[in-house]
Amino acid sequence: MLNQLILPVLWSILFPLGVAIYHKGTGNPAPHPGPHYLLPPIHEVIHSRRGATVTLPCVLGTPPPSYKVRWSKVEPGELRETLILITNGHHTRGYGPLGDRARMRRGHRLDASLVITSVALEDEGRYRCELINGLEDESLALTLRLEGVVFPYQPSQGRYQFNYYEAKKACAEQDGRLATYPQLYQGIRSYGPRDKQHDHYDAFCFTSALQGHVFFVPGSLTLAEASGACARRGAVVAKVGHLYAAWKFSGLDRCDGGWLADGSVRFPITTPRPRCGGLPDPGVRSFGFPSPEQPAYGTYCYAET
Repeated sequence: MLNQLILPVLWSILFPLGVAIYHKGTGNPAPHPGPHYLLPPIHEVIHSRRGATVTLPCVLGTPPPSYKVRWSKVEPGELRETLILITNGHHTRGYGPLGDRARMRRGHRLDASLVITSVALEDEGRYRCELINGLEDESLALTLRLEGVVFPYQPSQGRYQFNYYEAKKACAEQDGRLATYPQLYQGIRSYGPRDKQHDHYDAFCFTSALQGHVFFVPGSLTLAEASGACARRGAVVAKVGHLYAAWKFSGLDRCDGGWLADGSVRFPITTPRPRCGGLPDPGVRSFGFPSPEQPAYGTYCYAET
């Protein structure tokens, strides 16, 4: 369905992919006469889902007499790295927003692989494992990519309302994050660089697997009544990202329009059929933003597992 969309797109700046061994200070792969201590990983891109545990491999072929290993995340477009942890092989100190979710694997004495638990949407990106020995520092880069779904989003006020920062906020409010260029690459038109503050467009958001589940409550409800119906079942009204994730990963399929938390009414179709979706392709259909006082729809609820 996305390969047919040609709406203007907001995205984060493409982060570089791939893996290489680098000299500190040059930023470019280059041969040097000393030994390469870091073994190139088998896979350059590591795939995972939200909520999972993932390992980013970094293994020494042979250790120098004295060294430290430094893990960091390369922030796209910001020309900086966020420190995650540093280890000397015996002691480890953690830093940054990953906190206790990041640890060393320590499968053996030459294993400097990074383990991230409870993977979050913001964990996707490029990571660097750097060997520091004071002489010939080396590093390798890995990309963590999440399996997920990209969905278009516009507010109740209509199309082309978001600047870049507003689009990021809107995606976060719908259980997603602003999609990156690689997530949008297939079949999407690029309008080139735009002013992040003054240019306005719709947003394409990205979300991944849920740590809970989405279910439908039938009825003729207003938006306020929908909130109460979900609360009585130990849940909340689902967000747009919740519904797309349930459609993508759980095969949620209903012909019933239901309220969502942003005030829109939508329904997910996995198997298109007559009088159910009206289009030949699977997807999440929208009835737009009816009056919240209109008692005409059921609701989709989200509950943590």
